[in-house]
Amino acid sequence: MTRTPSRPTPRRKRSPEDTAGVSQVDAAVEFLRARIMDLTLEPGSRIDERLLISDFGLGRTPAREALNRLAMEGFVQLRANRGGAFVAPLGFEDFGQLIEAHQFCEAMLSHRLQIDYPGLLEKLEAIQQRYVVAVNQRDYLRITDINTEFHMCFYETMRNQLIADYALKILRLVSRVLNWTYRNELPETEHQNEQFTLNLAQHDEIIDTVRRKDLAKLSVILPEHAAYVQVRLIHILNRRAVRADFSPFPPTQKTEAEHIIG
Repeated sequence: MTRTPSRPTPRRKRSPEDTAGVSQVDAAVEFLRARIMDLTLEPGSRIDERLLISDFGLGRTPAREALNRLAMEGFVQLRANRGGAFVAPLGFEDFGQLIEAHQFCEAMLSHRLQIDYPGLLEKLEAIQQRYVVAVNQRDYLRITDINTEFHMCFYETMRNQLIADYALKILRLVSRVLNWTYRNELPETEHQNEQFTLNLAQHDEIIDTVRRKDLAKLSVILPEHAAYVQVRLIHILNRRAVRADFSPFPPTQKTEAEHIIG
């Protein structure tokens, strides 16, 4: 059972000292990515290149390398005609493509993963323990970080780095949408508590299915689990009274999600 906190736990900002053993460019990328994902850097806001130079001691070329990497991940847009780098917007029109890509990855994964992969079960169980703590603390960025780690365990079993890299990119972009969703659920504490309880139960079911080596069931519940990103998002969009003729999802997806919501 999850605890009902009064507010989400503040996420301590990572600093260069937190990333010992990695390059300055890697540290800058990780720091900025986290700030974009937890919405500290708001969609559409300008990223001052001087921050990278002063806070991370980067030269101009490494600073641009960090921004180029974030642009390749989909978190930053480089606009030469407007003077620099901007946090990618969270437009409703982009949600549908992202959700479709996420569900495509999970559906493909369900047919290609190796359920007997050495150490898979033990790793999932250990990650779930940390995930429960993060959920109970309502530490949104940590929740999404650990959730990504949980799902990447399955992609690792495919032993295909190209697919794993693509899946990681999609999961990180989904994490940003989830952070937005969690914050917009705050006025509905009971609803959010129910959703997190359901999410924990789904992870437990996934782990139990791996334990029993039931690949057939896993191929069903992984895509179903992924669909709940869409369910939570649609609930928020409906509550915020998005205009009636607008849908961020293909018609078939919206119909399925509304059916789940009931």
